[in-house]
Formats: sequence, C-alpha cells, structure tokens
Amino acid sequence: MQLFFVDSFKGRVLFEVEMRDYTSLKIGGPAEVMAFPEDAADLKELLKFAYSKKFPVFVLGGGTNLLVREGGIKGIVINMDANFKEVSWQETGEGTTKVTAGSGLTLAALSKEAAGRGLTGLEFACGIPGMLGGGIVMNAGAYGSELSDIVEMIEVVDRKGKKGIVAKNDIGFGYRSSKLAEGLIVTRVHFVLKSGDRQEIKTTMDDFKARRMAKGPIKFPNAGSIFKNPEGHNAGRLIEEVGFKGKQVGGALVSEAHANYIVNSGEATAIEVLSLMAQIRDAVFSKNGIVLEPEIKVIGEDAGL
Repeated sequence: MQLFFVDSFKGRVLFEVEMRDYTSLKIGGPAEVMAFPEDAADLKELLKFAYSKKFPVFVLGGGTNLLVREGGIKGIVINMDANFKEVSWQETGEGTTKVTAGSGLTLAALSKEAAGRGLTGLEFACGIPGMLGGGIVMNAGAYGSELSDIVEMIEVVDRKGKKGIVAKNDIGFGYRSSKLAEGLIVTRVHFVLKSGDRQEIKTTMDDFKARRMAKGPIKFPNAGSIFKNPEGHNAGRLIEEVGFKGKQVGGALVSEAHANYIVNSGEATAIEVLSLMAQIRDAVFSKNGIVLEPEIKVIGEDAGL
C-alpha cells in the first residue's frame, strides 16, 4: 500500500496492527492500516481518500462477533470504537423519547442509560457487548426483542464519502441480519423509547442478567454465539445433543458453560475455530437435518497469501 496520508484527517493512524488485539476472540493477523476517525466529517474524508486510491475498507466496531484469519486484513480498517459515542434524548410529551445515538456506543451502556432515565425498550440489550453500529447491521437482539423493534432511521456514509439517511423499511431487517446496502457505514441511529416504570425495567434487566449468568461464566475470550438459532430450535441445545460440549480443536474449545460459544482457550487460530465450526455443522445436520448458519462474521486472508 502507498504511504497513507490525508491532509485533513484529524484522527490517529496505525500501521501493521495485530487484529488479535482488537477482537474479543483474541485471534487474527495484522491489518495493513487502522484509522480512527474523530467524527463523521473525518470519516467522510477518509472514505473519499480510500475510494480515490481504490484501497479496500473494512469497518471495525467493538471487535465482537468477529473472526479474523491469520493472514490479516488488506487495506484500511476503520475503527469506530474510539469515537461516535454522542447521544441525545428528546422527550416528545407523548410518553415517548426520541433518541439519537452514535454508532460507537455499546448496546449495554446505552441500555443502562435508558433504564436510568426510566425508558423501556432496550432492556434486552443489557448483556450485549457489541456496538450500536454493528448491532444495526446484524439486527442484534435477545430474549425475544431486537433493534428493529425500536429503530426509526439511521444516518450513513457511503464508500465515496457521501452522507445519507436510510429509513427503517429500507434497512431490510431480518433475524440477526439486515439488507443494508454494501458499503454503507452507520454513523448515527434514531429510535424511540417509551416511558416505563423504573422498578419494572430494573427487574426485567436483572432477570436477563441472571438468566445469562445461570449458563455459567465464559472464562476464555470468545465472540458470543457462533451460530444463529434455527427457526423453532436452539443452536446451543442442538450442539449439546450431538456431544460437542467441551470438544476441542487445538486452542478452539466449545464452552462447557454454553455449547453455542467457541472460546479461545489459548493461542487458538482461525483455522482451528473454522474446523470446529465445520465439524459441529456436519454433526447437527447428520443428526437432525438442520443447517446451522454462522452468526459470527469471518474476514481476512489465510496465512501465507
């Protein structure tokens, strides 16, 4: 890659950054360039530059729900985790509050602040570690609720640096998915929360946290749920039924606490995680005829390429 240089870019720029330091699984080779835009204007300039140079771009949030191969990532990784954390709350006078939140906020932090304001609708997100921007792309959810229930519209920047707005109906939300056009980067999210009883909200969130903890602590680095729940089924239960709880390939281990978690028990590689995932899918399909669909995103080059 040519020397990275944008006159008007205010954020930090790092070179040959090990992705294992920026992912919750602690796996992944180097990114050629990692840039940390300070705001939407900074992001716009960065994208215009990348487009003009034909550099590939990958947008990184909190690094959860992500598996990076050992060959790393070519081009520019845009890290949205450091900034884009502004949030505003506007009461409508009709028992609702309009919220505008930056894509760099974590869902758990946003859920906690909403609860503190006596607003209901985000309780399900209290245990989700990922960021709001990534949550929109995958329609993050838990306990029967998801972001599509409350989102009104999103603000985006495309790969040419052009800003835009996408209405809810055009996002194409599905189960743990969306049809957001390739190349659009979420910068801010607009949604509506209802006023609720603070004690009821707290009780609901405490219940969700207790149910999560009842599965047992996850002791090693992980990326959350590896597979989506097939319609009418629970992926973790299906995996447990075929005897994969505790199974291991190298440093990749199916958690004893939750069968739908593959953890890094020590120096695991992407190849080991993918091998274990393939074995699980084969076993579940052989027993039940059900094809498990990955929930995590796999990116990057294989080592040596």
